[in-house]
Amino acid sequence: MTLYRLDLEPDDVAAASLGYRVDLAPAPESLVTALLEHPTHPAALRLSILGASHAVTLVVEGRDTVTEEVSCRASSSGGGLPSVSALHPGPWGDHHLRGAVESLAPEAFARVVEELTALADSGPEVLAGRFPGAEGALTVVSAAADPAGWRWRTWHLYPAVDIDGAGAGGEVVTTVSRLELALTDSLTEVAS
Repeated sequence: MTLYRLDLEPDDVAAASLGYRVDLAPAPESLVTALLEHPTHPAALRLSILGASHAVTLVVEGRDTVTEEVSCRASSSGGGLPSVSALHPGPWGDHHLRGAVESLAPEAFARVVEELTALADSGPEVLAGRFPGAEGALTVVSAAADPAGWRWRTWHLYPAVDIDGAGAGGEVVTTVSRLELALTDSLTEVAS
């Protein structure tokens, strides 16, 4: 996948405002998406970049079954990011998510921006978007199929600018998620 340059101001501008939800509600309208097919299960994963945030949706037989959303909007319907793995069971299987927020000095933040920019060009399982303004205004989602289902990581970068307009490091929000799929028959029932 390539790094998309998104030509609009981000909706989510503060790491502290991010929250998450995991439910059956459809994902909000996205700026860019990628669909990954599972090699052995009848389930796909749709990665979406929202306004500086993300949504990941399990798709079974062409129908959305469950969505993980991390955004400022999700904080009102879900909760703050959990620092330990939060379990969300459902007919689709078991969803696990944990998050972290880290403030980085300019040099460390620049290294993360460089690493994520390189990751964006590594393959079709990565979806990345850069927002206007600082080069570090990035959202990146990287997913992979595994025998039990799917796993993915996300990075939401919020560059800081000092009073002179120079880069002053920034905040990096990371999430790690895993979706252990229900048995194939159960997935088919969920999609019906």
